[in-house]
This record gives sequence, structure tokens and C-alpha cells, in this order.
Amino acid sequence: FKDEKFHPRIKSGKCLKLHNDGHYPEAVENSFKIVRDRMRELTSYEKASDAFGKGGLYIKGASAPHVDEDFQGGVRFLAMALDKFRNEKAHFADGNISDPERAKAYINISNLLMYLLDEAVIKKYNKNQTTK
Repeated sequence: FKDEKFHPRIKSGKCLKLHNDGHYPEAVENSFKIVRDRMRELTSYEKASDAFGKGGLYIKGASAPHVDEDFQGGVRFLAMALDKFRNEKAHFADGNISDPERAKAYINISNLLMYLLDEAVIKKYNKNQTTK
């Protein structure tokens, strides 16, 4: 990773240094933890399905109101995919990540999610109204 813009929390989480030093599984795992920590800060839930469901996580940034539902679904499913990748990787000492490009791709997923989470608000729903 050189001269690329990464979310400050990805940088401060030492993900790039770990990657550059050849510690690919640790770099990826740290990036996943950073995303889950942020979801927990926002909603008190670290699993994406809970954060977006019970936690009311909503991401501002759809390109137009009529595609907001698609945008929300895309962010939700990307975050849920990260949960699944994290779970799968947690069952092996090396996370089955020995390729630096694959590790970089996983870190980039975390990076994108962190920038999306910067646009998060919490929406609590009840039968009669929505609050932000």
C-alpha cells in the first residue's frame, strides 16, 4: 500500500503496516475488527445484521431517493459479507490469506465500509413514526 487514501481508523489500526510487513492475516483481521468496533460504537451491535436491524443503522449517501433502498441493501449486504469472511478466517491460524493482493482486497472492503459508516445515522422505527 503506497500513496493510497485510507480511512484514518484503518491507518491507525496498523492494517497497512501489518500488510506491508507481510502479516496478511493479522492485517485483514484488524481491518475487520475496526469495522465491527465502529458498528458497535454506533449501535451497540457488532454484527451487521443486528446493527442494521435492531440497531437502526442507516447510511446516508444514495445517489437519489428512488434508489435509497438498493443503496441500503448494498451497504448492509457488504457489511454482512465482512461478518462471514471474518468468521471463516477466524477458524484458521493464517486465515488462509497468503496472497498480498487478496489481503489488500479484504482491507479495501473494510476501508470502504469505514467511509460509508462515516455517513451513518440511527433510525429507530415504531408503528407510527420514524425518528432520526
